[in-house]
Amino acid sequence: MSSNQWESSYRRAADKLHSPRTIDEKLLASARAIKPVKKFNARDSRLLSKAASGFSAIAIAIALLHPAQYLGATPGQIAPQGNNREQGLERYRPKPGRIRATADGWHTLRAEVEAGSYIQLCSQWRRQQQSPAEEKLPADLQAKARQHCRLLP
Repeated sequence: MSSNQWESSYRRAADKLHSPRTIDEKLLASARAIKPVKKFNARDSRLLSKAASGFSAIAIAIALLHPAQYLGATPGQIAPQGNNREQGLERYRPKPGRIRATADGWHTLRAEVEAGSYIQLCSQWRRQQQSPAEEKLPADLQAKARQHCRLLP
């Protein structure tokens, strides 16, 4: 087909297509109902400008007052000579001389409880309930005892 035949067949097909009059009227009515976007007046833009500057002032104050900058967490902060991040954290770690290795007196009882045997735990708990002078169980063992043991008269 030549371009002339395509054009003529297109024109014939386009002549056959017609939209109903009611649709045309509805489209025209909806197009007339569209209003242009209302522009901001000077008062609105001033309010927006004040709000934006207020929020930026708050953001700057937070950035300046936030404690992270004193811990060396902010990027680009220059640390004083001889005080790098590792030395800063070292201050808060306990010194090896101050740490005392203490033996856990409840280790054997905790091991039995973790293994699923509550017999010793329950007997210790009953003794504690009967005499206030008895050495008290630690909080984690007391919670396990409340769960698994009954207090007998």
